[in-house]
Amino acid sequence: CSLYTAPELEFILDTDGERVLPDGEMLLPVDVAAMVAKNRELLEVIEQITVKKIFDVYKRYRKKLDCFHVAFSGGKDSIVLLELVKKALPKSSFVVVFGDTGMEFPDTYDVIDKIEEQCHADEIGFYRAVSHLEPEESWRLFGPPSRVLRWCCWVHKSAPQTLKLREVLGKNGYVGMDFVGVRAQESAKRADYDYENYSRKQKGQYSHNSILEWTSAEVWLYIYAHGLVINEAYKKGNSRAGCLLCPMGGGKGDSLQRLCYQKEVDKFIDIIKSTNSRDLGNLIALETYITNGGWNARKNGRDLNISMLRYQDEIKDGKLQITVINPATDWREWIKTLGEVPVEYKIVKTKEGYIVTVPERLLKDQPAFTKIFKQVFKKAAYCVGCRVCETNCRNGCISFNNGLKIEDCIHCGQCHDIEDGCLVYHSLRLPQGRGKSVKSINSFANHAPKLDWVKGFFEKKSDYWTDNNLGPNQVPMFKRFLRESGLLENNQITRSTEIISNIGWESESA
Repeated sequence: CSLYTAPELEFILDTDGERVLPDGEMLLPVDVAAMVAKNRELLEVIEQITVKKIFDVYKRYRKKLDCFHVAFSGGKDSIVLLELVKKALPKSSFVVVFGDTGMEFPDTYDVIDKIEEQCHADEIGFYRAVSHLEPEESWRLFGPPSRVLRWCCWVHKSAPQTLKLREVLGKNGYVGMDFVGVRAQESAKRADYDYENYSRKQKGQYSHNSILEWTSAEVWLYIYAHGLVINEAYKKGNSRAGCLLCPMGGGKGDSLQRLCYQKEVDKFIDIIKSTNSRDLGNLIALETYITNGGWNARKNGRDLNISMLRYQDEIKDGKLQITVINPATDWREWIKTLGEVPVEYKIVKTKEGYIVTVPERLLKDQPAFTKIFKQVFKKAAYCVGCRVCETNCRNGCISFNNGLKIEDCIHCGQCHDIEDGCLVYHSLRLPQGRGKSVKSINSFANHAPKLDWVKGFFEKKSDYWTDNNLGPNQVPMFKRFLRESGLLENNQITRSTEIISNIGWESESA
């Protein structure tokens, strides 16, 4: 199953090949009251343990931190988490913040309205944090997000929440703790999480994963036992409540989300199609690119029609030469973040921008400084005012009110502690100055081969073409992919480590 293909039911068969549930027989509904009653003692134990964990961390940090808040999403985990925090802490000691990405399931907003009303009745502060950028706008500025280019989490969740809490507390450099409904059972990566961490979720902030060891069954039992709000998205078959089209999703989840919210999901699918430069107008190729995961395997801006080259650097005549074309912001503001520049540099205006030159020796003498020096001009070239740099600056030196303004900078470097210095540049960057490069999976976006195909090909070799589950249209497509990627040369299999590492399937384990 995929975005456009609904999942099929598979029946359990007995030893005679008959369905365990005969035709015409009805499934019996779960007796929820009996289920809750039978597990009441278990629920009380895990509730007491979790409430104690929450209170203990609050007790340890209440005199050290500026605030405590529940990161509320409207999903089942955050609904249970909020109930537990309400039982553990004084209601005046924490607030609730909903990070509204603008891409939430429509049913989630109904939950938010109900929880907000409950919080107001309990005199608990409830706030909605939303980016000034509309999602459709940001997808066209940054390009569609992918598994390794998840700018969306920073722009639409982390940054707005930080800005909202700064507004509420009246303090730029606040240090707080957010209670998060992350559970180890959700993924292998989250299974390695600790209960408490610093700067993992948001820079300069503490997080507490209070229900880390809870199972899904325990979460649902607790919801039923306490009559908590249930997001209608779950009743429609969705296993999660989050963004409408998440690059970390796929398969059955994508299919059900589109089935439930087709109009809303299709808005983002249309953006993926319209920003793809390889197959624009080729509906079949574009749908293959989307359903087989080509769009969320993107690693750069190579196949986007919005990826104009605005920044380029090269070594020329003993100098590092940086060319900036059609800059979006003023470099003279960003250069303030460096403090004193330890080498002479020259800037010459051109018709479309400017050229920066600096002695090549800077690369060898001060590589760390060279990195952030380059980032100054990447920011100047690509910045769209997403405000992530602003939230990284805990001293309030960066502002985007009425345009970019940097004042009283203390040169802490936190605004440079972002992928490539600028999320837009990182998402749209184009390969440069590397000669003949190995093609990435983005070069085969309209082919979008599956990892299982390649595994089967290496295991069965030439026998694969007579023993596979490919469709008639997929066979020539896959053969072309193998040839163009270098995995098949002169009909001989090659196991180039360089080629495999550039295909990008490491994200499959995410």
